[in-house]
Amino acid sequence: MAVVGVASEEVPGEQDGAGVAAAAPPGAAAGRIPFVLRIGVTGHRRLADPAAVAGLVDQGLLAIRDRLRLGGSTELVFVVLSALAEGADRLVASRTLAFPGSRLEVVLPCQEAEYLEDFGTAESRQEFRQLIRRASHVRHAPRQPNREQGYEWAGRHLADRCDVLVAVWDGQPGHGRGGTQEVVAYARDHGVPLIWIRTGDRAALVTEFGGEAFGRLLDAARDLGAFNAARIPDDVFAAELDRNLGYLGLAGEQPDGGPTDTTDELFLRRRMDLAAWLLPFFVRADVQALRLQGGFRFLSTAMFAMAALAVTVVAIQVNLFPGANWVAGFEILLLLLLLSIPFARNKLRLHERWTSCRFLAERLRSAYFLSLAGTTDRGRRDGEVAFADPSVAWIERALAEIMAGRPRARFSQAEVAPLRSYLSRYWIGDQVSYHVKATGRHERWEIRLRRATAALFFVTLVAAVLHLAGVGDHGLHRSTLAATLIVLSICIPAVGAAVHGAETQGQYKRHAQRFDRMAALLARLRQRMDAAEDLRQVQVVAAEVERTMREESNDWFGVMRFHDVELIT
Repeated sequence: MAVVGVASEEVPGEQDGAGVAAAAPPGAAAGRIPFVLRIGVTGHRRLADPAAVAGLVDQGLLAIRDRLRLGGSTELVFVVLSALAEGADRLVASRTLAFPGSRLEVVLPCQEAEYLEDFGTAESRQEFRQLIRRASHVRHAPRQPNREQGYEWAGRHLADRCDVLVAVWDGQPGHGRGGTQEVVAYARDHGVPLIWIRTGDRAALVTEFGGEAFGRLLDAARDLGAFNAARIPDDVFAAELDRNLGYLGLAGEQPDGGPTDTTDELFLRRRMDLAAWLLPFFVRADVQALRLQGGFRFLSTAMFAMAALAVTVVAIQVNLFPGANWVAGFEILLLLLLLSIPFARNKLRLHERWTSCRFLAERLRSAYFLSLAGTTDRGRRDGEVAFADPSVAWIERALAEIMAGRPRARFSQAEVAPLRSYLSRYWIGDQVSYHVKATGRHERWEIRLRRATAALFFVTLVAAVLHLAGVGDHGLHRSTLAATLIVLSICIPAVGAAVHGAETQGQYKRHAQRFDRMAALLARLRQRMDAAEDLRQVQVVAAEVERTMREESNDWFGVMRFHDVELIT
């Protein structure tokens, strides 16, 4: 969700960088990404029955956990966003932090020293300090004309950033700007799912989980759950890890155990730390993308082949075996199989899952090199392609959680030369080589399929001419040769249409042009990287490489999501 207001000050807490743990070795959980649910908090400072409210908070959190239906392969991580005011803010934060792996992010309406003046006792101020020390992030409101506007900014910011808002509220109108009633009204207006713990004589729990926002949340949980549930044998996972370590120039590399203050040793350790953090996630995404792509292409090819084969069966039966009506049963079977493919597509969701996993893998590939350069991607900018595809929601959610565990590093000027050379060779250079090879591969397929179409057209033309010339006819009697010519005249155009359909589905010419253009762009960026003189210039070029590759991925994703398997007749 978008953040309301101007940019605010962000201060890392003691647990800055908490998130996905360092990558585990190959195993059942390798590369799985937790599902992070951001819980916003608003509520009263004075609670008549804190124990009852605490019980209802637990019930509300468990209720939304059950609604997500993540399954045993996906860990649910709560991140609670709270201003840590007395009463509801602290109670909900404490109850949420009681769940394993939960984290706290603090949003303050003003600077901390000024905020402490709102708490009447030393015990309250001490409780606040203890909680804020557990925060992974602390965000302060930008300077406001008065205190009420600071509270209003904090409340709206919480509602904008959370997936679900927990409101501990008596249902009565508020008494000023930024109060609980105003935050709840703002959240409802913007479709934020709500857990309302109604206080008063009898505390009660009310959930408002309808609407598009909650539907998108369920879709993201489903997609991330499917990503994590995919079974990848340990030996396959280990082989892919080794293969990708080779691509990164890390195959067989180990620290020598000597002094770690040399430039080469420090740079090697940085690369190994980043690879250990990121590669398992990349491998899981890449392996699934390749699997799903293979399944999608198999179904696409099968549809075109079955359509052509159905026509062939009928032509053969009518012209060569006119009395064998039972042969038509094969046509019916082929048509039923043809009809089943779109249903299989809807069930397996091969296309959506393939494009999403490929998109995620490419983002993770860039993340390794950007992190090594000490920079990050630029996020979504004005004018960038915006996708209506809901699968993007789980990708962005997964990336945010992965990047939360990124190892931090500071570079010295002495490391610029090896960093520049490494990025030029193993990132930009490898991508140039990949795009050059991909250009050639797609051009060859486009030529093969075009030639195949031309050859089929020529055979059809010859068969039609021979049939017109009466070859094989003996008066009223039609020979097997004449019937075969008729079959060829009917069937080969159907086969040609199937070949043309496969060519159109593959978009080989368009992809060849895209790959060729990208190879040229990246080659120029490699020259700029080789000429970079300091860390800042290296980071600028790295960000430009990432932006260029992201735009190419966006273009591919935007095109391919409209090329699903559809029923043909």
